[in-house]
Order: sequence, then C-alpha cells, then structure tokens
Amino acid sequence: MADEPTAPGELVTPEGPTSPAKPPPRRRPLRIAFALLTFLIGIVVGGAAVLLIIFANSGTNHPIVTHPSEPGNITAQVDASLIGPIAQQSLEQSGIPGKISNIQVTFAEGSEMTITGQYQYTVLNIPVTQQFTIVLQPGVDACKLQLHIIKANYGGIPVTGFATIFENTINQKLHDAIPSTIANGTYAICMVGVHTQPNSITINFTATPRSA
Repeated sequence: MADEPTAPGELVTPEGPTSPAKPPPRRRPLRIAFALLTFLIGIVVGGAAVLLIIFANSGTNHPIVTHPSEPGNITAQVDASLIGPIAQQSLEQSGIPGKISNIQVTFAEGSEMTITGQYQYTVLNIPVTQQFTIVLQPGVDACKLQLHIIKANYGGIPVTGFATIFENTINQKLHDAIPSTIANGTYAICMVGVHTQPNSITINFTATPRSA
C-alpha cells in the first residue's frame, strides 16, 4: 500500500521499539551501607581513643624508698580475710567496668602484696571476662598504713595510671578498719612499721606514755 501523504505541519513520529521505563534508583541499601560504615568508623575511632588513653596512663610506678620497719612494742597481723573484702569494695567504687569477682590476695616476703581477680562486662551484648592483677607496696606514713601501687594490669594491658582512684579508696578504707593512732588512757599508740610475709602483713605499733 502506498504511503499516504502527510498533511502540512503534521509531525511524523518514527516507528520503532519502545524502551521500557527505568525503575527508580534504589537508595535504601545505600543508606543502610552508609549507616553501617558510620557505625564501624565510630567503633574504630572510639577504640583508638580508649587505647590512646590506656597507653598514656600505662607503665609501672617505681617502689617507694622506705625506712626499715621499726620494731615497736606492739605487733598485729592482717591477712587476706580482712584485705580481700576491702579490696573488692574499693575496686567496685573505683569505676572498674563490669562485675568484680574471684578476688585473691597474696603476700611476698618483704614489702609486696598482690591482688588478682576477674571483671566481667558486655560488648554489644556479648559477655567478656578479663583478668586483672594489682601489685602494691605497703608502708607507713605519719602513723598511717599506706598501700602504694607498683603496677596494675587489666586484661593484659598495663594501666597503672588508672589505678590511682583505687589506691586512694583502699587506703581510706584501711584507715577506717585499722586505726593508725590510738589514745587510750595514759598511752598513745602509733603505727611505726609494716612488712609482708607469705600469709599476712605484720604491723608494728609503739605505745608511749602521754605527758601529763
């Protein structure tokens, strides 16, 4: 059949296959991926900040140079049954993350005691259990028992700088439990020396007559 003539001014649309309409771009997976990437970056940055703080506060404190323990004229012994509960309370009040358990206190001959235990916390609802070790040096300052932290290790990372709060807390609790000075009648009693042995701490006191 012959082609019909086209009227003047009439547009002619070329015949051909019609391309299907493109679907709208998928943006939901892209948003999820972006949110996940942001979350991971936050974890990395937060972890790096924590590690930076830990390493900035890590290390080992030097033992304090102390005078030889004075013998005194009154001797008392303190063992793990007293120090263990005080250590646990002090750790719980010092901002240590998680639940503290399995506290053990051991003593070495001379001037060293060690506190070990576990603390459990959760990361993304996953329980994590870490070991900790705190090594302390007992001494006497102005008639008061003082525990000085030599080193502290949490989960294999030395964090001696973080243990300052614990040191202050346990010393205060020991001062409350073991009076350093006692005035009774005509005698004043003062703590003058301390040393450790395998099962306990020996504390020496001096009783002196009070002036009239």
